[in-house]
Amino acid sequence: MAEPLSWTVHRAKEMPGKTVVVSVFILVFVGFSWVVFGPMLGLLAVVVLFVALNTYFLPITYTFTDKGIEVDKRFFTARYEWKQFRRWFRTSGGIVISPFSRKNYLDNFRGVHLLLPADAGKARKTNSECRMSVRTEDIVAYLEKRFAPPPPDDRLKLDDEPKPGPAEVRSQKPE
Repeated sequence: MAEPLSWTVHRAKEMPGKTVVVSVFILVFVGFSWVVFGPMLGLLAVVVLFVALNTYFLPITYTFTDKGIEVDKRFFTARYEWKQFRRWFRTSGGIVISPFSRKNYLDNFRGVHLLLPADAGKARKTNSECRMSVRTEDIVAYLEKRFAPPPPDDRLKLDDEPKPGPAEVRSQKPE
């Protein structure tokens, strides 16, 4: 059994300038809601903003095991089995693991989006033990071993020659 591949992403720590600006905006909005609409709607604003932004302000831990993927978002943990996924692809912020074997418009809705670590190479302390952080190349290599390359796309591309139909094949046969 191979050792699980695990990494933690904490966007609030990775982008401190953005975190300060967003935090000030949130505090101003909550204060405004409290003063204008009263304490009940001010507290509702706090709850709604916390639910919406918890993945930014709290760390997320991703773990690849032999059985599947585990996503720990501190308030809940999601587990996905490898057998439900067919392929993966990179995005600007991470990797999407898709249940479809070919490109599909539902990839981003049915797939699992994994954020990639930004500060690879630095040591991190996780679960009271010190280990090296995982690099993006390690994650990509793991996924390349796990999934076969995608099948070629059979759809006609603009650069391709059209395939001859049955009538054209008959007319090309020597008599």
